[in-house]
Amino acid sequence: MIYANEGNVKFVICRNASECPMFLPEGEPARPPVNTVFQAHVVQGSAVMEADGRYLSLKPGKLIHLQVNHLVRLVSRSEDFRLEYLWYEYEFLSDFPLLLKAEVSEFAGLNPCVDLNPDEDELMSKYYGFIEDRHLGCPGNDAVVKGLLFSFILEVSRLYSGHNVAVRITRQDELTDKFFTLLHEHFREERTTAFYAGRMFISDKYLMRILKRTTGRTFHFWVTDFILREAKLLLRSTTMSMAAISERLNFPNPSFFSRSFRKYTGMSPREFRSRNIG
Repeated sequence: MIYANEGNVKFVICRNASECPMFLPEGEPARPPVNTVFQAHVVQGSAVMEADGRYLSLKPGKLIHLQVNHLVRLVSRSEDFRLEYLWYEYEFLSDFPLLLKAEVSEFAGLNPCVDLNPDEDELMSKYYGFIEDRHLGCPGNDAVVKGLLFSFILEVSRLYSGHNVAVRITRQDELTDKFFTLLHEHFREERTTAFYAGRMFISDKYLMRILKRTTGRTFHFWVTDFILREAKLLLRSTTMSMAAISERLNFPNPSFFSRSFRKYTGMSPREFRSRNIG
C-alpha cells in the first residue's frame, strides 16, 4: 500500500489486495469519507458486493467507482479474489480541475460498477502500475503522481460517459466543480444559494445561472437530488427510524420529511422502504 502526504494522507494506492477498508466481509457497511473518491479494478477471482441494498457481482474486468453517498460491504469473495484500488481527497488534486462532471458523477452514483472490454481492462492495470511505480520512483514529488492521476480520472470519465472528456476548462466549469465539492460536504445541513455562493465569493443569481448553463439543471434540483439519494440510501440500507432520518437530513420534523419525500418520489418513506427491502 502506497501513501502520499503520509503526515496528512490525501491519496492511497494499493495493488494486488485481497481486501481493503471499503470492503469489510460480514462487517458493517462502509462508505468513502467526505470529499473523497474511491476507485477499484478487479483483477482476479470473484466476489459479491452489496451497494446501497443492491447485490453486484465482482469479477475481473470490473471497474468500481464509489462516491461519498455509496454505502457498501463485501458479502462474499473467493480465496483468490484480488483487486487494485486507489482513493483520493479532492484537495489532493486542487491544482487540477475536478473532471468527474455532473452528468458523469450522477451516472456513476447510480452505476458504481461498469464492465470493461479487454483493451480497457489492460489500460486500467497499466495506469495503476504506472501511478504506483512513479510514486516509488519519485519520492516526495507529488506533482508527477498528481499528473498521472489527472490522466487516470480522464480515462475513468471517458469509460463512464462513453466518450472522450474535453480538457479545456472554463471559469464556469471551475465554479461548478467547486459547487459540487461544497455540496458533497454540506448538503445535509445547508440548502440555500446564499451559503454556497458566499463560499464561492459570487452572487446567488450568478451561481444559479452557472449551474443551469453547465449542468442543464437548477440549484434546487441538485440540492434535492443529493438529499433524496441520501434518504433513499438510509431507507434501503439501515433500520433508522423516520424521525432519525429526518433529523440526520436536517428536516424540521418527520412529517415535513415524509411530505417532501412523497412530493418527489410519489410514495412515502415507509412505502419506499417496504418496496426496497426483502
